[in-house]
Amino acid sequence: MPPLAFALLCALALTLAGPAVAAPPPDVIFRNATFATLDSAGTMARAVAVTNGVFTAVGAEADIEALAGPDTKLVDLGGKFVSPGLIDAHTHPMETYCLANDWVDCRYPGTPSVAEALRRIAAWAARTPRGQWIDVACVSASENKFAEKRLPTRAELDKAAPDNPLVLANGAHQVVINSAAIQALGIAKGMTRMPHGATIILDPSGEPTGVVLDSQADIPTAPSPATLERAYTDGIQELWNANGFTSLLAITPAAALPVLQQVAASGAKPHIRYTVSVWTAANGADMPETLDAFRMPAKADPARYRFAAIKDWVDGENDARSGYMCEPYRGHSPDDPPGGHGTLVTPQAGADRFAAIAAKNGVIPMFHCSGDAATDIGLSAYEALVKSGTPLPPRMRIEHFGMFQMKKAQIDRAVALRKHGLRVSVQPVWLTELVKADFENMDPKLAASGFRFRDLIDAGLEPAASTDMTGIYLGNISPIRAMAACVTRQSDAGLFEPDQALTAEEALRMWTVWAAAALGESAVKGSIEPGKYADMTVYSDNLLTMPKDRLKDAVVTRTIVGGETVYQAP
Repeated sequence: MPPLAFALLCALALTLAGPAVAAPPPDVIFRNATFATLDSAGTMARAVAVTNGVFTAVGAEADIEALAGPDTKLVDLGGKFVSPGLIDAHTHPMETYCLANDWVDCRYPGTPSVAEALRRIAAWAARTPRGQWIDVACVSASENKFAEKRLPTRAELDKAAPDNPLVLANGAHQVVINSAAIQALGIAKGMTRMPHGATIILDPSGEPTGVVLDSQADIPTAPSPATLERAYTDGIQELWNANGFTSLLAITPAAALPVLQQVAASGAKPHIRYTVSVWTAANGADMPETLDAFRMPAKADPARYRFAAIKDWVDGENDARSGYMCEPYRGHSPDDPPGGHGTLVTPQAGADRFAAIAAKNGVIPMFHCSGDAATDIGLSAYEALVKSGTPLPPRMRIEHFGMFQMKKAQIDRAVALRKHGLRVSVQPVWLTELVKADFENMDPKLAASGFRFRDLIDAGLEPAASTDMTGIYLGNISPIRAMAACVTRQSDAGLFEPDQALTAEEALRMWTVWAAAALGESAVKGSIEPGKYADMTVYSDNLLTMPKDRLKDAVVTRTIVGGETVYQAP
């Protein structure tokens, strides 16, 4: 019997039979801890009971211990602070696993310069068979961070890897490729677009410079099925569990989905709950009208594997100067898209079609919107869907809402859509990495309008936090680092807009209650309450009471999924 059905059956039996009929003893009791349940009443508890992977009782230690039977396992948590299991509401786990293990590492600050990046690439190429693709990882906005204040050029990459097609990723939305890759991809003089939405930057003579924007579906970086199976079986859960996560929204390329479906059909019981969002091309133009092929197989455990959403990119990313903005970027870079306003990947008509496909199939549409002009397109697509009178999807989502710049009118539009199911996701850890680049790339007043989490919460938008892990910034996996940034407003440019600071509880809700709502899963996760999955995260310190300047130093000591400890710190 599925865990949730079991919990509901127990509750029904108690209701019908009255106090004379006792519920079966719990499988396990977790005690001697401060449990922040994050329920609607803000209850704090001292113990919880779990049966069949679901919470069955929450309350005082003596009351919960009284429920124990002869076979109940008692787990003493040593007085630690416990929250609902953390949920990563927007992430790319497959890409993270592959970049961390199979790519040339040229990430700043470990790689401080273009010169060092080229040295590492040349050493890798020297031991790589001729003609084999080479993938290189740099952090986003590397041109602001490398000592030379620029990216490697096509000519430099040709010299470092003359016999191999090569892709250097400057974050997730901009790459530089060498001449061998240009030839392999069939990119010709004067060509500005690739079939699935990528933008090719040309020099004044019409020759490709090597810079390509939003090439997710146009340049091959696909791992082997064996690598994917390792990722979905062990690698992903190990990394996320060690950082306190019990669930994630896995944004998955359609080409990699069959491996995950195969793992799910095998009966595997992962230590992480996969809610899956599928993408086909950056511009979503080839998203099929019927999404049945993306659904999880009948043998999959629905508590561990669920297809829930599809994703489309409206624009690029502001740190790559390709987020689609109303105002132009400051200055000029030879790598800029024509016009200076960033890149429009999906126009309004394409966004409208994409939202309608999601609604027709009963799944969540997710629009990546970095720039304010892109955000307007995403909001307009949802407003049109509401006005159409057709059945709405279970949720409508804007990803990265207001992260880099935001106008009050956009908050007002989002609030109006809230009653129709709009949810927004944010990436608070970027406060520690991208504020400085924003001020270098945008007008100061515009840059100061980003990362306004206080405004979002005060407006009632309940933003869902996420890592948006792609493997570019491996440190982004830490939710505690992100929570500390929300509370202290310390950024890579110093103290940033301190009036936007959150309480520790609000920062925690972004990773639990509000994240569950953004996934459409509030009924089964996000808080510690009877009937919900027994997912919990245990910490070294009480996040709600410790000094805020020390919050960044707290660590995850235990991760519990379905009442089972899946990670424990040494």
